[in-house]
Formats: sequence, C-alpha cells, structure tokens
Amino acid sequence: MKSKAGIFYMRWYAIGSSSKLQIAICNFQFAIFFSALASVLANASPPAPATAPSHPASAAFRFIAPVLTHQDSLFIVASTGEPRFKAKRDSAEAGLIAGDTATLDYLVANRMGGQTARQRHYVENLFKAISDSGRNHAPVTRIATALSGAADTIKVQLLHIGSELGDSTFLPIARQYLRADSLEVRKTAVRCLGSYPSPANVFLLFDGLDKTKDLERQQRLWALSRQPDLKDWPRLLPLMMDSNLYNRQLVRQIVGKACGGNWPMVERYIPQTLDPRARLEWIQLALETSGIDAKAYVRKNAPLLDNYERRFIQSMY
Repeated sequence: MKSKAGIFYMRWYAIGSSSKLQIAICNFQFAIFFSALASVLANASPPAPATAPSHPASAAFRFIAPVLTHQDSLFIVASTGEPRFKAKRDSAEAGLIAGDTATLDYLVANRMGGQTARQRHYVENLFKAISDSGRNHAPVTRIATALSGAADTIKVQLLHIGSELGDSTFLPIARQYLRADSLEVRKTAVRCLGSYPSPANVFLLFDGLDKTKDLERQQRLWALSRQPDLKDWPRLLPLMMDSNLYNRQLVRQIVGKACGGNWPMVERYIPQTLDPRARLEWIQLALETSGIDAKAYVRKNAPLLDNYERRFIQSMY
C-alpha cells in the first residue's frame, strides 16, 4: 500500500515530463518498490535477544591489578623525582636504608631488570647508601652471590654497582670476570679495577691488552691511568699508533704523567725514522710531558710537519 509521501514523491518525479507514458512507468516502479517493502516488513522475524559471546575476552584487554608489597611501595615512592613528593620520598628512602640486608635481597630479587633509567640509577644509589663507603660489607656479599648465576645483562649492572660502592673488598670479586665471554661484562669488570687502584691490578690490565681493541682497550687504558706509580709505561708506546683517537690520547696522558717529566728517558724509545703520522704523535706526547726538554723537542720537530699540523701544534704551546 502506497503512502501519501510515496504518491507525492512519484508526482514530484514526474513534474516537467509531458509524456503520460513516463508518468505511468514511474507509478508502476514505485508501486513495485512499496509492495516489496511491505512484504519484507510483514515477514520479518522479531530481533533475537542479545547473548553473551561464546569466547572469553582476550587477555590483552584484561587488567589485573599488581599486588604490591610494602617494599614495593617504599621503592616506588623513594625513586620518584617529583619535587612535591620530597618529604614522602625521603621518608621512604630512610625506611629502605634501615631495611639493610632485607632491602638488598629485595633489590637483587626484584629490581635488577625491567626498570626505568631512574629506577636503575636509584638501585645503585641504595646499594651505595647501605654500603656507607665500605663500612657495611653486606652489599658486596649480596652482589657476589647474585653474580654467580646471573645473566650477562644483570652481571653488567651488578659489577657497575660494585664499582661505585667505595668498598675495595669488591676488587677480588671483579677480577674473576676479566676473562668473561661477554664483552660488556669484561669492560665493566675492568672498570672496577680502575675504581679500586692497586699495584696488583697493573699486571692484570696489561695482560692481553694488545689483543683488545676499540672501547674495550679504552676501558683498560682508563683503568691503567688510575693506577699509581705506573712503571711499565714503555709497554704502552706501541699503542700510540692505535686507530682510535681516544685511545691514543689516553696513552699520551698516561705516559706523560708516568715518566715524571723525564723526557730524555722517553726520547730513547723514539724510532730513528718517523713517518708524518708517527712524528705528530710523538710531538703531541712531548706536549703532554712537563719539563723544558719536552718543549725543546716540540720546537725542534714542529717545523717538520705540514702547514696545517704545524699551526695546530703551535696553537698548543
């Protein structure tokens, strides 16, 4: 059955047409359309009631609230950097430090991985605070125990913490990892030897130095620069030709300091013939060495450099 709106639309559609045939066709088409619509509406079944989905919600969209212990709460508050929480942060930190070994066990078990950069730094600070510059050896004991079965990434973090404790009793523990398979573990163990200078470290740092390269060699050179009274400095002279600028700079600094301004003693090791690059390195070593003999060597040999290098050297003395 056609509605009044449908009849009006059909008549409007046919306005402007002078052909009675076109009007008849339009009426016929709309009649078919409304008949089909009425038939569909008459035979439509009522909507089915809503049913719960047969499958459970995806785990990705399920939220499970974490269960926080008292130590978790203290750590989260203490590691925040928000200034307005300073009073609560200081109170939480005092509670963690007072926990002593219990706090250390908590940190090793729960805070060695999956932390933000601020939290990792705060873990280090807590170990240092509890260590109290080596007066409390519990942090060293806990780190030594945790190192034995830890993954390489955790060993790096534990060794780094040990290098910052200010407790030299950690040194024998760090020496055990100088030949570890992991490059990062070896580098961090070498860092510990630089943090705790000792005459016994010198042999260990020289051992295999020629087999290292790049940043691993740089770490060893840095650790050697921290050792007192380095008498074996001539062993470093071949590394003046290292391919990395930062390693060459460290060698010059170590030798310049270790020779004590005695340039004639250093000059004995200079080869008779030098290529331009080697000459530049020896001149820069003389600049790193105190004393008038070293400066005289610079003035004598700087004119042998090319124009650019000569101006560079002259700007430094």
